[in-house]
Amino acid sequence: MHNESTLDKFIVFKVSDCHLALPMSDVLKVVNCPPMNSGGLRAMGLVQLGRHTIRVLDLHQQLSPKEQPQVPANQPFLVITRSPQGELFGIAVEQPPNLMELPRESLRSIPQSERQSGAINLISHAAVISQKKVTTTIFLLDLKRVGE
Repeated sequence: MHNESTLDKFIVFKVSDCHLALPMSDVLKVVNCPPMNSGGLRAMGLVQLGRHTIRVLDLHQQLSPKEQPQVPANQPFLVITRSPQGELFGIAVEQPPNLMELPRESLRSIPQSERQSGAINLISHAAVISQKKVTTTIFLLDLKRVGE
């Protein structure tokens, strides 16, 4: 019997105290975030990248609603992805994301009944990974919910 686990590739990044992931196939690119002085667009949650105006999601606020409603000023990277409707959007992150392979069987579905409100409604699966005596939980973002 052949007992090899199937590995899927994910882009993993940290927002607040959460490690979040998107399948590599859903990430269009990771870019340097345009400077804060790009007109009034940034105040409206938008950035201009080339000929595209992209909505920037404030996942920091959604994952830490009890903290001050202030997004950390130093978010130099944008993870660019596309909503199921085809709209481009970016997720601002403070550190460059990592490429990680996760065994498919490590991803556990979050029950729909648990995903009704709060930040957990943005997450479809969770994986608990142990590396070098450190255990990390990685949450897979649900693009259908994030892009809403």
